[in-house]
Amino acid sequence: MESKYLNKKQIVALNRYGDILIPGMDSLPSFSQSKAQLEVDRIFEFMTDEDRDGMLFLLSAFYYLPSFVLLILFKTIFMLTSVSGICRLLAVGLKGVIFTLYYSDVDKDNKVFKVLNYNPKINAPKFESEVKLDMKTVMNNAKASFEAVSKLSVDERIKFIVKLKAIVLENKEEIILAIQKETNKSKSDIIMSEIFSVLDHLDFLIKTAKKNLSDRTVKTPIALMGKKSLVSFDALGVSLIISPWNYPFFQAIVPITLAFVCGNSVIYKPSEFTPLRGLIEKVLAQAGFNPFWVQVVYGDGKLGEELIDLKPAKIFFTGSVGTGKKIMQQAGKYLIPVELELGGKDPMVVFDDVDLLRAAKGAVWGAFTNLGQACTSVERVYVQEKIYEEFKAIVVAETKLVLQAIDSDGSSDVGHMITTAQRDKVINLLKDAKSKGAKFLTGDNFENYKDKMNLPLVVLENTNNQMLLEEEEIFGPLLPLYKFKTEEEAIELCNDSDFGLSASVWSNDNNRAIRVAKKIQTGNVSINNVMLTEGNSFLPFGGVKNSGIGRFRGEFGYYAFTNIKSIIIDKNSKKIEANWYPYTKEKYQIFSKMVDALFTDGVFAFVKFLINGLKLEMYCGKTKKRE
Repeated sequence: MESKYLNKKQIVALNRYGDILIPGMDSLPSFSQSKAQLEVDRIFEFMTDEDRDGMLFLLSAFYYLPSFVLLILFKTIFMLTSVSGICRLLAVGLKGVIFTLYYSDVDKDNKVFKVLNYNPKINAPKFESEVKLDMKTVMNNAKASFEAVSKLSVDERIKFIVKLKAIVLENKEEIILAIQKETNKSKSDIIMSEIFSVLDHLDFLIKTAKKNLSDRTVKTPIALMGKKSLVSFDALGVSLIISPWNYPFFQAIVPITLAFVCGNSVIYKPSEFTPLRGLIEKVLAQAGFNPFWVQVVYGDGKLGEELIDLKPAKIFFTGSVGTGKKIMQQAGKYLIPVELELGGKDPMVVFDDVDLLRAAKGAVWGAFTNLGQACTSVERVYVQEKIYEEFKAIVVAETKLVLQAIDSDGSSDVGHMITTAQRDKVINLLKDAKSKGAKFLTGDNFENYKDKMNLPLVVLENTNNQMLLEEEEIFGPLLPLYKFKTEEEAIELCNDSDFGLSASVWSNDNNRAIRVAKKIQTGNVSINNVMLTEGNSFLPFGGVKNSGIGRFRGEFGYYAFTNIKSIIIDKNSKKIEANWYPYTKEKYQIFSKMVDALFTDGVFAFVKFLINGLKLEMYCGKTKKRE
């Protein structure tokens, strides 16, 4: 090839470097095989003189370095991106050129886009700030790219997950700052609840996807002897994922990657309050995802409604109960399967044999993590009356020690409220409780914060069923305390709610704790800990009652994004099945005896079954037509 900007040695270096980043897979070509370098002039045309000269200098130097030296050099650069600004710029610049060329709109003969079922007539998605996206085009893009994604083997999809895991790890500080800017969280909260959880999830997919998505042989009953039974897990199609504003990175990456590894294309709509505009696209692109595999669209609930009317194959929604019900009603018109992860009003049961300090610290963290803006945060603490006063005193003391700030070094415990609407709702709940006799143990000056986002941490007692906070999900820094006497009363109090997402039970008696856990109407229970079930990527997550429908994460998460297909395999032979026509008096009598024997216990019954089964086979073989 000839280039306006690159000489032959620089083109050789470009291909060598490209093949290190994109070595190719079973169905996808390597960088050099893709002929992507043919369009390099188009990239260099729009570079500044300084950037172009710098890139040409690097390519000239790369030509004289052996491939193994280049590999070591690049790995070193990428490792140092978190501590060196120069290395970060090098990594982003070098990767950017390669991935842009590889996935750009090249000519119709390009091998990459043949594999990706690329349609050159469809424009690539752009940010909303550039152009108003037409959702029909987005859906068409998603349907076209589904064919490409589903053709990738599970192993090939996992390779993209491996790359994504490395990208998140390398860029965690940049991601944390982006999340903090939009959510007002503390940095420690973000790294624990979003970065660590995302990496753990990606690690889970890497280790378990192939096993869980492989065909499974299941038992075939003796009456169907000679046949083989399988269960396969097929991709569904286009998955529409709509996420909330409280954990914007986690609630994006987890369902997106789960849907993708199952073979689906994705349309992702983040909350308009914390969209992380461009961040999700950036990390996916750096991991090699084609932009059509996962399209990010920005807008409010009306945009979600428009996308549902375009009939995606699956809807995965995390958010409020009210919105979840609307989505289910709209999806019902088209019989689109939905997965709804909705709100909670999670109870915590504390028996009188616990370590008080540990349980109290657990209650404080469980209630105030992310300033209570979590669907599984503790919203009701039931304490056995013998220890109530002592437990209350420790909770109040621990609450007063919680440091609230939007920090820059990870030193604060909690940040601020994320949206003004939710802040106002929490203040209204507190006003209502105060007017109806609730006792404020902390945070009684909450009304001074009506124009601020750093609401105080509130511990309450003496609440009653007349108060709004008893019925509604709080989703803010409130911790109500209650007394109970017996195990039965505690279970009854926990179940006296329209929600059933999560719960925790605290006791030194493990048998009692498990017994109570099983009787609480909820999807998840942590024993002697709090909000811990979602910390294990091998466990499913979901709720009952108003807390949602379905399960995701763990082995069951794969089921949420696949069509579970039953397959039974028989031999191609001349054999006529016993249950086929014609039916005759003789066949009926033999079959009746076989049924009696098959479903009667004992050796003699089994022998009778075999004898009558053989008679039936012989009879069916002789019966050609009705006489």
